[in-house]
Amino acid sequence: MSAKQRVEAVCGFVPRAIYYNPIEQPQEDHTGDMLTDPVELLELHDGRCGQGVCVTLALLGAADVECRRREVFHHVTCEARYDGAWHLADALMFGEDQPERDGEVLSVAELQREPYFADAFPLHCFAYTPDELLSEDGYRLLGYSFGDWGSLAYYSWYMGGDEEYPPMMSVFLPPERLGGEKVRLRWAPSGKRGGGSVRYRVAVYLDRDRTQRIFFRTLKATSLVWNVPQPNRMYFVGVTAIDDHLLKNPDTWYPEAAGNFVLAPEGQYGWYGVL
Repeated sequence: MSAKQRVEAVCGFVPRAIYYNPIEQPQEDHTGDMLTDPVELLELHDGRCGQGVCVTLALLGAADVECRRREVFHHVTCEARYDGAWHLADALMFGEDQPERDGEVLSVAELQREPYFADAFPLHCFAYTPDELLSEDGYRLLGYSFGDWGSLAYYSWYMGGDEEYPPMMSVFLPPERLGGEKVRLRWAPSGKRGGGSVRYRVAVYLDRDRTQRIFFRTLKATSLVWNVPQPNRMYFVGVTAIDDHLLKNPDTWYPEAAGNFVLAPEGQYGWYGVL
């Protein structure tokens, strides 16, 4: 493997091995200080950016890749040196897909000169699904700065951009029958910390992987009427809340909430997700 491939492998492994805990501070050692031992952190599977950097640096060093810790605004990350230059290696944020241009991963300095560039790259570690934010007795966990996507600032903030927060993830609701082969697709409204315009991208797909799109629309409302092409067939729906951050980067990434349903005859046995 090349040095770049080794960095990609390490950065892809770390977020799968460590859960970026949005609720509790990671455990401390016997002196009350933050745990920094990479083996212990991997055994705990729990941490935040500081712990992620400890593990990333240890693994990169073991893979014979020169690396260094980088303090940025309200965040800590690291860089790896290969192909004669420094490149971002923010494993807990971006995994194996670090912000790159023309096949080359940018450095922290380059991202600080162009902070909104990184907002086009997925932050899957922070787009939590609702069941990950439920307590054991079924209550939603509230009050910390992460949680559902929408309460963590855009990555550009860490690189010197404006402090701005994306919309919360949408929640797909069961469609309603409207007679014949029409349904009303519905989703819960998304909030935006600090206010601001929120719109929705709605798409219907033929496949579970959501690659075969047959319908797409952008609108402000939280529902729309759709003619179902074929009853008794499963359709997969994606709803994405977007905001005006697109003016700063038209390729800004937003997570898509997924749902599915089958328009079966009302008297047919079973529940297929349509009211």
